[in-house]
Amino acid sequence: MITSTLSQLHWYKIISPNFAKAIDFALNTDFSVLETGPYTIDGENVFAMINEYTTRPVEDCEWESHLKYADIQIMITGIENFGYTPLAGQEPVAAYHSANDVVFYEIPEEESSYITLYPGQFIIFFPSDIHQPEVFSGSPLQVRKLVIKVKV
Repeated sequence: MITSTLSQLHWYKIISPNFAKAIDFALNTDFSVLETGPYTIDGENVFAMINEYTTRPVEDCEWESHLKYADIQIMITGIENFGYTPLAGQEPVAAYHSANDVVFYEIPEEESSYITLYPGQFIIFFPSDIHQPEVFSGSPLQVRKLVIKVKV
């Protein structure tokens, strides 16, 4: 997991050519003119979604990881908490969903950490990271977020 401000995102282009494409898209796109929904960047290698939703209580949010893609999640508006724990042999609560590249988990509170993201900040989750998105910080808020899926 990596997190910082958008002004620091360029440093992570060295991870792979797919990350470079994703980060170029993120740094050269005016998010305010994008509609919610999917955006193709490089076929199945790199694609994005603009999501809008209301954050929820922690107990209503699922823990997940991905096998084929890393997530670059960028807060456009609103505030969101993200749960995090390293993937270290935890057993999934359901079978892998290949169509959505997602595995779900139940993570005990003592094994989790939370980080709050504000507009202009990003977080990157790799397949080795279990994460819990959409958690409210204090109270439910409407958020607008860019999620870029990067094939690894």
